[in-house]
Amino acid sequence: LTTAPGNGLYVNYGLKALNIHGGQKLTLAEHGGAYGATADMSAKIGGEGDLAINTVRQVSLSNSQNDYQGATYVQMGTLRTDADGALGNTRELNISNAAIVDLNGSTQTVETFTGQMGSTVLFKEGALTVNKGGISQGELTGGGNLNVTGGTLAIEGLNARYNALTSISPNAEVSLDNTQGLGRGNIANDGLLTLKNVTGELRNSISGKGIVSATARTDVELDGDNSRFVGQFNIDTGSALSVNEQKNLGDASVINNGLLTISTERSWAMTHSISGSGDVTKLGTGILTLNNDSAAYQGTTDIVGGEIAFGSDSAINMASQHINIHNSGVMSGNVTTAGDMNVMPGGALRVAKTTIGGNLENGGTVQMNSEGGKPGNVLTVNGNYTGNNGLMTFNATLGGDNSPTDKMNVKGDTQGNTRVRVDNIGGVGAQTVNGIELIEVGGNSAGNFALTTGTVEAGAYVYTLAKGKGNDEKNWYLTSKWDGVTPADTPDPINNPPVVDPEGPSVYRPEAGSYISNIAAANSLFSHRLHDRLGEPQYTDSLHSQGSASSMWMRHVGGHERSRAGDGQLNTQANRYVLQLGGDLAQWSSNAQDRWHLGVMAGYANQHSNTQSNRVGYKSDGRISGYSAGLYATWYQNDANKTGAYVDSWAL
Repeated sequence: LTTAPGNGLYVNYGLKALNIHGGQKLTLAEHGGAYGATADMSAKIGGEGDLAINTVRQVSLSNSQNDYQGATYVQMGTLRTDADGALGNTRELNISNAAIVDLNGSTQTVETFTGQMGSTVLFKEGALTVNKGGISQGELTGGGNLNVTGGTLAIEGLNARYNALTSISPNAEVSLDNTQGLGRGNIANDGLLTLKNVTGELRNSISGKGIVSATARTDVELDGDNSRFVGQFNIDTGSALSVNEQKNLGDASVINNGLLTISTERSWAMTHSISGSGDVTKLGTGILTLNNDSAAYQGTTDIVGGEIAFGSDSAINMASQHINIHNSGVMSGNVTTAGDMNVMPGGALRVAKTTIGGNLENGGTVQMNSEGGKPGNVLTVNGNYTGNNGLMTFNATLGGDNSPTDKMNVKGDTQGNTRVRVDNIGGVGAQTVNGIELIEVGGNSAGNFALTTGTVEAGAYVYTLAKGKGNDEKNWYLTSKWDGVTPADTPDPINNPPVVDPEGPSVYRPEAGSYISNIAAANSLFSHRLHDRLGEPQYTDSLHSQGSASSMWMRHVGGHERSRAGDGQLNTQANRYVLQLGGDLAQWSSNAQDRWHLGVMAGYANQHSNTQSNRVGYKSDGRISGYSAGLYATWYQNDANKTGAYVDSWAL
């Protein structure tokens, strides 16, 4: 049927119904210049045959009772649907290159859909339901609804002007090869959304309880608000998904056989189930807290930035077979890992009660709990331990052998060099016998451990790190016994480490000598006698001036002293200086022979000391200074003849 130009016959002139027999095709072709009613097929179309549109401009279908079952071919021009159901029960909507289907706000249902490259579908707030899938290589534009109820609809290329809601029913699939395949529209996914060899950012918001599958080397960042998605993300081998916020994953579970990258600058307590053999990479400065469900994946964990934490009081089981803590990365909390762990330079493992199921390499920092925290944390390594010049920190309440302390228990062998720092938490020091056990080794104990400063102090005692003796020769202990070797200030791990000697002498801090020297100075610097203050000036001034002695006086004293501890391990020397100045306030006699003096005085004094120990690798310096003010009083029995008794007193 061909539309007539001018006042000729309409395309449906006089028609009420039209039946297309199976194997036959009805072609609607608009003659140049026809428009409106002249280009509209309002008659009911039925039958099993096909309908073809081959027009220069536009042909419309406007009968909502159409029930033809054949294919609809839009070969050229535009097919506009002006009524819901205008496409009847068509088994296929097939749109050729440069052809257009304009839904014009109507609702249409097709069995399969084929949009060839260069074709266009204008939704205009209309709805298109596809029951058995198909392929879209052309352009989808506008808002409305695209409902895929069965089969697989493959959407190829981008549809930047598409913002309709795409609904995927159970047992239906939509596959994309471009992150903008569904434009900016939301996706209600109760079926399967497949990303095939897709790269870039997927900004659509996803809801529903279906599956999103990343396949064929897909590498996509989920940027949409998927808070209402409670389905599942599947990541195939060789593919990757990345997320930046909790809303990107919604409440979905993840089966990860590829790579999941989590980059967050905020704290995120993850409750999602993450399983599979794939890897997880943590980026960003935020803290990611995992539970047993989210730590169920078996691949490699790379902590490149921020922190992965385990916040439960009981240990979380982490199935990851290998964990790499990179520079600036941190892992913390109660966790039992299934595999190996490598703490790289700049990385940190913060231990509470932690078990490493495999081997542990330490080139960064292994820290027992938080700095200044309560001792009693245990790091268990079921495999071997290798020190790559890393640091291990312990908290301990330093006292005797049974002092509370953090501890590392290595079931296998140890090797390499490790620096050790011990923070004393409230310990006052005590003599040890076998020492405080820090490191227990079950296998070959070839690793070397050394305190970063050579010693650690508590109270009056100095502790060093040494290997045990006899049955404990594999283990490492803090001991306050001297092994006969003076430790270096900044020691390197050594091949022949010291050994605990239970019979050896205790080692005392050189600070003890400085404390004693300061206390002695505080009690004696301003002590003086009458002779120091006034004795000789009374005679010399009197003889020189042929009169009474001066009432003002000044005293300068400098001194040096040396002392040594009874066992010879501490040697102290000190230099002091004292300046005192005073004068009489009153002088009088009670019987013309005696004489009374009452005066005031003030002073300044300081002392510098140092104590050297021959058993530790450092010395201590002591300093004390102070001012004084006071009164003095003196009575001479016979001031005239300078004989008889006298009494002198002073108070500061």
